[in-house]
Amino acid sequence: MRIKIALRNLYISQAIIFVFLIFAYLVWFPFSFSKLGGFNKTALMLIFVDLVLGPLLVFIIYKKDKKYLTFDINVLLSIQLLAFVFGAYSLYLKHPAYVVFVGDRFTLKNVSHLYPQQPWIEQLKTSFFSSPKFVIAKAPGNTKERNALLFEVMLNGAPDIDERPEYYEPFKKHLDSVMNKSLNSEQLFSTSSNKNKLDEFIKQHGGIVDDYSFFPLIGNNKKEMIWVFDRATAKPVDIIDSDPWVLAKK
Repeated sequence: MRIKIALRNLYISQAIIFVFLIFAYLVWFPFSFSKLGGFNKTALMLIFVDLVLGPLLVFIIYKKDKKYLTFDINVLLSIQLLAFVFGAYSLYLKHPAYVVFVGDRFTLKNVSHLYPQQPWIEQLKTSFFSSPKFVIAKAPGNTKERNALLFEVMLNGAPDIDERPEYYEPFKKHLDSVMNKSLNSEQLFSTSSNKNKLDEFIKQHGGIVDDYSFFPLIGNNKKEMIWVFDRATAKPVDIIDSDPWVLAKK
């Protein structure tokens, strides 16, 4: 009976965790954003607490004729539920609400990093069930406002425009100008390490190098990789786990 109860807890927990992590991976961390921090550690914590620790504790405390057994089980299940809610909310805070293009690079901006939380354009607002929205951060056109922003950032330590949704604009509106800022592929893949990873990418996705555009992508944990777009469709293809700053270091 003890094993049966523990397995029942395991199966129910497994179903809940599986559905949630699939949702988080596909909706909150699309385009392989899980490679850039914020997903794996929290997912592993959820799996350990709800699929290992929970059923194990149920197995340990369960005794058929134990006094207050129902109370003990309910307390344990409550703790297990609270752990799941905490882990799920932590993952929500770590997921990128926006993929911001500013200057010459893309940066993932978590829900917890944004100030204020909502942009001024209705179509760019996010919700709990939103995938990351592509935006471009544009400094104010007015010189006085631009200088005031620079003063806030440089002297008062205010967040820069990539963390301030009031300066966000729809990405598609500036698509052509963004694609023209692609890194020089010949120099980007001039090192043997980068070249090997490019060859793996081409082998997997097909085509030739000139079919793609390459951009620096900065993740949640400041990890930097190369984000590859299809030049014809201007849509993301995959992430190459390699140094995007080879050109700058030469």
